[in-house]
Amino acid sequence: MIKNERQYRITKAQIDKFVNALEQLASQSDSNQQVHPILRKAEADALQSQLSELRKQIEEYEALKSGQSTVLELNSLEELPRALIKARIAAGFSQKELADRLGIKEQQIQRYEDTEYASASLARLREVSQALGIKIREDVFLPTSQVSVTNLFNRLKQVGIDRNLVLRRLLPQSEAASIQIEKLTEEEESSLVFRLAILLQRVFKLTLAEIFNSSPLQLNTAAIGTARFKVSARTDERRLSAYTVYAHFLALLLLDATSDLPKKPIPTNAKEVREAIISTYGSVTFENTLQYVWSLGIPVLPLKDPSAFHGAFWRVGGRNVIVLKQQTSSAARWLFDLLHELFHASREPNLDERTVVEAEETATERRESQEEIEVNLEAGNVVLGGRAEELAQMCVETAKGSVERLKKVVPQIANRENVPVDSLANYMAFRLSIQGINWWGAATNLQATDQNPWQIARDFLLERSNFGQLNEVDRNLLLQALSDLEN
Repeated sequence: MIKNERQYRITKAQIDKFVNALEQLASQSDSNQQVHPILRKAEADALQSQLSELRKQIEEYEALKSGQSTVLELNSLEELPRALIKARIAAGFSQKELADRLGIKEQQIQRYEDTEYASASLARLREVSQALGIKIREDVFLPTSQVSVTNLFNRLKQVGIDRNLVLRRLLPQSEAASIQIEKLTEEEESSLVFRLAILLQRVFKLTLAEIFNSSPLQLNTAAIGTARFKVSARTDERRLSAYTVYAHFLALLLLDATSDLPKKPIPTNAKEVREAIISTYGSVTFENTLQYVWSLGIPVLPLKDPSAFHGAFWRVGGRNVIVLKQQTSSAARWLFDLLHELFHASREPNLDERTVVEAEETATERRESQEEIEVNLEAGNVVLGGRAEELAQMCVETAKGSVERLKKVVPQIANRENVPVDSLANYMAFRLSIQGINWWGAATNLQATDQNPWQIARDFLLERSNFGQLNEVDRNLLLQALSDLEN
């Protein structure tokens, strides 16, 4: 966005340079046969895209200066920073003239506009709005006494939005790491609340007024769909719901960033899936299966935040997206979960909207769900060559019905039948959970953990997504969700 006459002159000069570059590229195309036509076209397209963006900025600035563009009444904090800049230009004020009206230095207005008012307090934003004559709903700004980071996090806790989630995943990592909330000045605290409010409104659809008024705070969970399985008694349902809203928001962003993915029919049986993976990629590994799922037009979002949320599948407007979230480094466990969600996605293909949100494996309704039993069997048959039930029965018979003996028996059967020990252990854990037996701890001890499946899935996503299709705020939120905060 062009904010002053100096930037306007610079942008016009840049346009001339891009026009000349395109003309030179066109004149070289016929003579230079060493450059592949596709590469020449890609270079020309990139130059043309940048030229178009610069021209749009010139048109917007000229329209504001001429009074052709009207600054509309605002209903969102997210719209405010750029609206303040546009309003100043439309009003015919220079940065110095606005500074004079506010009784501050011109350099301060320049700093505000360079950062789109990221460092401005709510009080300052109100003053600038009034100086420019912008109409803002009365409930957007609140008395300063109500606005504090402590009050913000206390209110968010009521609906299960965790403080660490806000600081680690909503704020840019560099900024969150440097914040010492107890040492903030009143103006710095007000500015931080304003920036967080914009992000909370974006992700959770919560306004500043809703957060700080005296009424009980409520989170709208309608968009995420109804969780298919009930959670256990020890699960914090509010935190689960809040994290699911966050994951759903990210899943929608990923769908936008992968809108060019070709959509293909999803096989409904294990044999077809296994044969497709082996024939194309050679073996059924987590990485190969990940490639296969993406090839079907299904993006996969890997998350690693601690919470009761264990994964999900959403179908939105006929497009599927899978969310995987595990704390384990077991590639076999990530593989099983990925296949599990794939078979959920294959169900009811005629429906444009569908949701499955996974809670804990030991939840009663999940164990008793016929669909869960069926997708677990299909996932097991993919990784175990169609022999999931046969191998499980071998383990039970060899252990003579003793759950305690299974820890020794499962590796024996896996080695004898030439199947992965960790995959057989995972299937046995799912199989025993149907009977109300929690064998997940023992299965975990039989996992190979020499890979980083989260990073593998994250890198796949980064390579296959077009982040240019997202606005800057959304792009940063998605990238922040994919950052490895442990390193």
